[in-house]
This record gives sequence, structure tokens and C-alpha cells, in this order.
Amino acid sequence: MSSNISLQKICEECAQPFIAKTLVTRFCSHLCNRRHNKKKATNQRLAISIAQEINISSPAETMKGIGNDYLKLPEAAAIMRVSRRTLFRLISEKKLKSKKVLGRTIILKEDIRAFFQIQ
Repeated sequence: MSSNISLQKICEECAQPFIAKTLVTRFCSHLCNRRHNKKKATNQRLAISIAQEINISSPAETMKGIGNDYLKLPEAAAIMRVSRRTLFRLISEKKLKSKKVLGRTIILKEDIRAFFQIQ
């Protein structure tokens, strides 16, 4: 189904005039369309992060809300704000104590507190 329509429109992204072949065309090119979609996605991610209001607290305050006396490695890494690899490096350098329980590595809360007091 072809159309003989040709309308003079202004691109919503670059504000340049162009000839539109349909009534719903908003952008002069595929590039402008992609740029618009990328800006829209960025704005949505920004709105989500603002809505969540990321609460930054110290590692000691974060540990208060945890019920167990021990932490798994991903939990300890999140509390200490380091990667798992950095956590393994600290353990191998004997700067941070860890325990093995049934093949899993755990870290006691007291050991994390002691690590931060030394640092």
C-alpha cells in the first residue's frame, strides 16, 4: 500500500526540515531516531535512580541490620564496597580472616569490624 503523501516536517531530534512520506513520521533519519531513543532510555534510568534515592551509609551501619554473625562472600563484598576478587586478595594476604564451612567461605562480622579498625 503506497502513498502519494509528502509533508514538510521538522525533525524532533535535530530540528532540521525534511519531507515525510507518512503522517506519523517524527524523525528525518534512522540516526536521529536512534539518538532520540538513547536519550529517552538514559532519562528513564536517571529517573529510576533518583526515585530509589540511593542511601549511602558506612559499612558499620550496614552490618547492624544483618541478623547472622557471619556473612557470605558476596554479602561481605557488598558491605565493604569492594569486589569479590579484592575480598579474595585480602584473605590470601592474611589481612582479613575467613572460615571454611562445608566448602563455603564465610567471614565473621567481628573480623570485618577488626579489619576496619586496623585500616
